Amino acid sequence: MKWRKGAAMVTAGVMALSLLAGCGAQDAETTTASGSAGSNVSAEENNGEKTVITIWSKDRHDASYVQQKIDEYNANNTDNIEVQYSLYTDNFEQAVDMAVQSNEMPDMLVLSENVFNKYVDDGWWANLYDYMDDDMKDYFKDVIIPGYNERDGKLYFIPTCGTTCRLFYNTEIFERVGIEKAPETLEEMVEDAKLITSTLSGEGIYGFAESMKSANSGLSRSMIVGLQRETGKPYGYDFAKGEYDFTDWADTLKLWTELLSEECAFPGCESLDIDPLRTQFAAGKIGMYMSYSHAEPGVYANQFPMDSSKWDCAPIPTVGNKTTGKQYYEGTSGYMINAKGKNVEKTFQVYKDIFASEDYLIGYYEGGYGVSIIPAIQEKAQPSEDFKNKKWLLINNDTDAMLPKPPHTAFVSGMVVEGEDMFKTCESIYYGGADVESTLQDLTDRYNAAYQKAIENGTGYEIKIPDYDPMNPTMN
Repeated sequence: MKWRKGAAMVTAGVMALSLLAGCGAQDAETTTASGSAGSNVSAEENNGEKTVITIWSKDRHDASYVQQKIDEYNANNTDNIEVQYSLYTDNFEQAVDMAVQSNEMPDMLVLSENVFNKYVDDGWWANLYDYMDDDMKDYFKDVIIPGYNERDGKLYFIPTCGTTCRLFYNTEIFERVGIEKAPETLEEMVEDAKLITSTLSGEGIYGFAESMKSANSGLSRSMIVGLQRETGKPYGYDFAKGEYDFTDWADTLKLWTELLSEECAFPGCESLDIDPLRTQFAAGKIGMYMSYSHAEPGVYANQFPMDSSKWDCAPIPTVGNKTTGKQYYEGTSGYMINAKGKNVEKTFQVYKDIFASEDYLIGYYEGGYGVSIIPAIQEKAQPSEDFKNKKWLLINNDTDAMLPKPPHTAFVSGMVVEGEDMFKTCESIYYGGADVESTLQDLTDRYNAAYQKAIENGTGYEIKIPDYDPMNPTMN
C-alpha cells in the first residue's frame, strides 16, 4: 500500500509557533518563514519553485511531535513541497473567522468541530473521497461515521484519536488530606475541594481549578460534559421532545458556584487559561480540575513534566452520582482541507504522507498525544504507561458515546440566540450571582425561540428523535 509507505519518508515543514493573545488583523495573518498565512498567494510568490502548503492548528500538546514530522517531510519529500505550520492557541476560531472574511484560509486546518460545523454548509471543506484510493478507504473504514464525518456521501475529515473529558486529580494531595478515592458525586467534590483548600492553602495549594477565562472553553471541558451524563440532554437539548430545557442545570450550577468560590478554588480562576492551570497542577498547587483525556498525558510527559504516579483521572462527578445518559466522545487529530485552496490535490498528498501514515499514527499514540481509535494502530502500537495504567484515559463504552448534534451546533450560523449564550449565562450565575431558576428558564425560552425561528426562516430544520435513548444514543 503505497500511501502507508509514505510514512517512512515522512517529512514536514517549518513550524511557526504563533502564540497569540488576541485576534486582531495582524494575528489572523500570522506568518511563517515565507511570509504567508493563507493559501491565496501563489507558491512561486512565496518560495520560488516550491509549492507551499499552509497548515493551522490549535493544539499545543502535540506541537513538538508535529513539528518534528513536518521538518522531516520538508527535508525529504521529492514533490518539491514545503509545509508551513502555524499554531494558534487561544484564538483559533477567531483566526479562522477572520481568514474566511479576508479569503486567506490556510490549505489545511486541524479538526475543530465548531469550525467544521460553522463552515461545512458554505463549501469550505474538501471531500476526501475524491482523493482517497480503495486501500485508504478500507484502512479508515472503522472511523467513517455517517452523520458525523461523512455527510451526503462526502467525507470531510478522518478522526484518528478520540477524546472525552475527565476529572484529573493530584494523588499526593489527596493522600495528604486523607481523601481515599476520587469523588463520584459533585457534592463530594465540593467537600473534597474545601478540605484541601482549608488544610493546605497556607502552602499555596487549593482544592479545585478550571480555566474560566473563556466560559465556553472552561465549561465545555467540565460542567457541560458532566451534565450530559446527569441529564441525558447534550447541551440542554432533549432529543425525544425536540426542545431545549436548561432548568435541570440548577443543582449543578449551585454546586459550581461553591466550587469556584474562595473556599475551594485556586485564586484567579476567572482569568485562568488552561496551560497556566496545567503549570500549577504540575507544580502540585491544585488538587483537581477537568479537561480532555487525549491531551493531558502528553502535557505532563513533555510540556509540563510531572511524575506519572502523582496524577490520575476519573469520570466527571454528577449531582448525587445521577446518570441518565452518556457523555460525548469526539474524534480528534483529524484535518480539514480547504476546498477553495489553490493546491487541494497537493494538500491531500501532504495530509496522506504525514498525518494519515502509519508511522505518524503509531508514534502519536505511543508518545501520549492521543488515544488511537484506529484498529490497526491499536494492534501495533505500544502506548505509554499512562494509557496502560489509567483506565479512564481511554474511551469507555459504559460512559462515553458519539452523541447527536443539537440544533445550535447542527446549523451554527442558522440559529441566532438573542442575548447571552449558555456559557455566558452560566457565568452570570456562578460569578455574577444571578438567580439560578429564573435565569435558566429565560435561557430555555431564548434557545427554543431561536430554534423555532431558524426552522421558520429555513436556516435550520427540526431535530427530533422520538425514541431517543440517552444511554444508547444514535446520531441524528
